[in-house]
Amino acid sequence: MNSGTAVLTTLSPLDGRYYYATQSLQPFFSEFALNSYRLHFEISYLIFFADQVLNKPFTAAQVATLEKIGADFNETEALKLQKIERDIKHDVKAVEYYLRQQLAAKKLPHSAYVHFGLTSEDTNSVAYALMLKDGIDTVVLLALTEIIQELADQAEKYADTPMLARTHGQPAVPTTFGKELITYAIRLHNQVGQLKIRPHPAKITGAIGTHSALTTAFPDIDWLETFSKLITSLNLNPEHFTTQIIPGEHYAQTFDIMQRINTILIDLNQDCWRYISDDVLVQQVVTGEIGSSTMPQKVNPIQFENSEGNLGLANALLHFFSQKLPISRLQRDLSDSTVKRNFGAAFGYCLIGYQQCLNGLTSVTPDTDVMEQHVDTHWECLTEAVQTILKQAGDDDAYQKIKNRVRGKTLDKTGYFNLINQLDTDTKTHKRLLALSPLTYLGHAKQLVIIGVTQIKEQYGSTT
Repeated sequence: MNSGTAVLTTLSPLDGRYYYATQSLQPFFSEFALNSYRLHFEISYLIFFADQVLNKPFTAAQVATLEKIGADFNETEALKLQKIERDIKHDVKAVEYYLRQQLAAKKLPHSAYVHFGLTSEDTNSVAYALMLKDGIDTVVLLALTEIIQELADQAEKYADTPMLARTHGQPAVPTTFGKELITYAIRLHNQVGQLKIRPHPAKITGAIGTHSALTTAFPDIDWLETFSKLITSLNLNPEHFTTQIIPGEHYAQTFDIMQRINTILIDLNQDCWRYISDDVLVQQVVTGEIGSSTMPQKVNPIQFENSEGNLGLANALLHFFSQKLPISRLQRDLSDSTVKRNFGAAFGYCLIGYQQCLNGLTSVTPDTDVMEQHVDTHWECLTEAVQTILKQAGDDDAYQKIKNRVRGKTLDKTGYFNLINQLDTDTKTHKRLLALSPLTYLGHAKQLVIIGVTQIKEQYGSTT
């Protein structure tokens, strides 16, 4: 079976239809990546152990050779490791045996201290922490930043472009297209900020979290301090209070933030879909593309629909991770292991969702004429201002009076003027009411855009 056929016969679309869209995640969330991270930790641990515990450090040349073992770990080497795993039926022990073979081949010392005093979950804890940290920092944050920048740039461009807002799906009061976009940008910005500063804890605490093997072998070593130093050197956060596995709420906190980000984007996708349906947004027509197999005129909002669907899949997995991983029978059961191997699937669906949302945003253009027409058709949206001004003028029953006249009705400009002329008001109030226009009843919309765009540009810069 050639590689092309293999892509067509994969069970998951992440490895088939969306293979190229998710390639950037492969260095972080694939089986190869997991073993690469495990090997990286085992090498770091051995170098650290020889220096800090044995007081027999590797020479500079030996350290370089050890680090090269990790750097040279490629698909060919990974297949060697995989064969070991098939023979012994243990994935982390396979990494240990592989590293021992490398030490022997390169005539390096301290082979007996590979994985010394560790449990598999010490290695996995560091590997998954590095996987999440690197994958989020390198791929996820970049994709989200592009969306935030695009939203901010468009918000700035359409900061004072009036559009009709809808609450409960019904005509409400005017807003601006830019204000609606900057609201999404700031919502995302707030959650991305939390994702950026999320700590990534790891543990090296032994079989049940007590360092028993190591304290027996080296009773004079302060293992809490020693392993804090090692984990910190890997740019991770040490966690000392564990069973055999690190508490799962550490993962849940990260995944909960990502769920909130994805939910915001689902909200954005659905709003853009509706704006397209209402002719507020116009889709780009690409020569050669087909929207419907039977209706030639169709241009479908497939990017927003695709994004919504994939982000829904991502959230289903992320939610399951958050619910599952904090629970472990007694000091450890193995049900978490197969679950963690699906982190990459969740991130794959996330990335497709982010890419498609950005594609959607860059392929639509606001129809400002239609927006203005919608606003100008609904002068009844000014009745919020009318009843407020009347109350200010001393009419305590203003809301009820206006409601009795306009509830459920649509007013054009003439209808609105007729309404105002029927009201018993003083000359000053009457003039204020006649001076209102739905196209200018925009409050601080533009100012909010300016404030929001400034925040975004200070943090992320601009795509323009």
